[in-house]
Amino acid sequence: MDAEILFFMTPKDQADFLAFAKNQLDGVDASDTILHLTVGDCSLHFTPSFMEDDVIYMGKLEIRLGKVDCNDKERLKATFRKLRNWIKKHYFSRLAYLDKKKKDKLTPSRVHWLGADAKQWKQSEPSKHFLRLSKTSWMIFEIGI
Repeated sequence: MDAEILFFMTPKDQADFLAFAKNQLDGVDASDTILHLTVGDCSLHFTPSFMEDDVIYMGKLEIRLGKVDCNDKERLKATFRKLRNWIKKHYFSRLAYLDKKKKDKLTPSRVHWLGADAKQWKQSEPSKHFLRLSKTSWMIFEIGI
């Protein structure tokens, strides 16, 4: 099973998510920009969103079991589903991105999720606050309807 969920989080959104996740996990190990959320002898990879100036960059939670040899795969899958469902329950999914191929028309995206605090932050100054896929990507997200 290989899967991921993509999101935009503020530090508050991240703290809320990790507070929930902590009860599902055996531990959290940090290495560089990725948190390894451990379940038994397996781990999920959590790449936090980060804020820089007036931009939030996308983060993700992923499970990669294709070539991983660990004993707790079923428990890891169940934990991933719980964490993914928590995000889907508490986050906003009606985002759209400006598509350069379509003359900057907004194109719906149903695979990116926006944390509650990140949504308030974006709505507070929509013309000054940006949601970007990455520093090198042209994709800028807006709150859709």
